[in-house]
Amino acid sequence: MDTRLQKLRDWAQSDLHESLLPWWTAHIMDGKGGFYGRVDAGGVPDPDADRYLVLSSRLVWTYSAAYRVTGRPEYRALAEQLCEVFVRWFHDDAHGGFYMAVDKDGRPALDYKFVYGNAFAVYALAEYARAIGGAGALSLAEDTARVMDGKIYDPVYRGYFETASRDWAWTPTVPGMNRGKDDQKTMNTHLHVIEAYTNLLRVSDDPRVRSRVRELLYTFLNTITNRDTHHFHVFQDRAWAPVTPEQSYGHDIEGSWLLAEAAEVLGEPQAIGDAAPVCVNIARAVYDDGFSECGALHTEYDPRSGEFSNGYTWWEQNEAVVGFLNAWQMTGEERFLDRAVSVMDFAKQYFVDREQGGWRAHVLRSLAPAQGIDKATRSICPYHNARMHLEIIERTDKLKQ
Repeated sequence: MDTRLQKLRDWAQSDLHESLLPWWTAHIMDGKGGFYGRVDAGGVPDPDADRYLVLSSRLVWTYSAAYRVTGRPEYRALAEQLCEVFVRWFHDDAHGGFYMAVDKDGRPALDYKFVYGNAFAVYALAEYARAIGGAGALSLAEDTARVMDGKIYDPVYRGYFETASRDWAWTPTVPGMNRGKDDQKTMNTHLHVIEAYTNLLRVSDDPRVRSRVRELLYTFLNTITNRDTHHFHVFQDRAWAPVTPEQSYGHDIEGSWLLAEAAEVLGEPQAIGDAAPVCVNIARAVYDDGFSECGALHTEYDPRSGEFSNGYTWWEQNEAVVGFLNAWQMTGEERFLDRAVSVMDFAKQYFVDREQGGWRAHVLRSLAPAQGIDKATRSICPYHNARMHLEIIERTDKLKQ
């Protein structure tokens, strides 16, 4: 095996099993059959914090995927425990879908429907069904997708609105991943809807799921992607017209491999052929435009001001490793594999917390750790870094074969 691939694989194995997941297991599980909603910067759980949908569903996904890829029984046991509590606490039996947040006793704290979060519920339940089986998780994932399609899908311009009331009436005054009511469609929400439906397609024979993956893929290729700059439009109006020019490099590189994956799972030669050049060009644009002098992937760039975001976050570095590994596999361009390794080295040095364990979420532009940032909260979780490790393991396994 190429020494660079071996370096990626060795770290993926060691950090996943010896540092990342042991830290989460020790700090997020409450010892009573449930899990905490927040762990502070010092690693201390907050038992009174609300549990949010995104963190909770991502935990189910992480341990399910870890079991599927590695076969370690301890990950299966945790996935089963997390999934049972997640469904019992978050699922809305009356109206379908999942609440935004529950309190420490599992009662709804925010009962509206967050489309981004419900996408992660589908993603997690599909992964649980893929890894462990059982008709319940698959049926619930399919039911949630049907509710989303029936209630919050835009039949005029395609795609999904951001939020809904508990009974799935569109609520444009409640922000989702958008900033306000004028940003009615967002790249971020749709990236994770296609991610979720792609995972569901792996385990479901529902033709509507296949149709929706295809539609979302071409919405990205033809509408969300700026074919001049090869970056995603971040915020759009209802008819998909861009409303701001920001660039989000982490989502770009994450999308470059998730869209290629969607086409592959779809399995249609036309879609694979249409997606490949777009995905590769996105990776090239991020390679050329997205990195600071220190080798970190920037968060966002505003071409109006010429300013980058202040500092770097963990998840963008994780997605860069996978995205450039994928671009190397698609093209054979050695610079992509070199970049995957260099970003991995940056993450190891600046984001892995060797003093208190786990990972830091944010590093300042000076490369000093940001202070006071929770280790686990409504969206900070092991999904991005665990997925990076698992993608490396799976991809290098296939390359060895």
